[in-house]
Amino acid sequence: MVAHDPARGEDDWLHQSEPLTLADGVQARLVMSIDPTTGEEDGPYVLVGDEQLTPAEAERLGIELTALAARARRPQDPREEL
Repeated sequence: MVAHDPARGEDDWLHQSEPLTLADGVQARLVMSIDPTTGEEDGPYVLVGDEQLTPAEAERLGIELTALAARARRPQDPREEL
């Protein structure tokens, strides 16, 4: 754990993971902030591009994308809607 220095200002509040590059260069990363004076936490959140998602929203998005990919791998009946 790294000590926070209130003298460093807001730059010392934000903690973020390494980026995960998605399609078209959009990046996703885990972020949260901790106020060094009060210890108040905001987050964690998952940023996908400019969108801020809760962990539950990001997990749901991942499940939905996985379902889409699985559906794309199945042979399609031409009579079935996509």
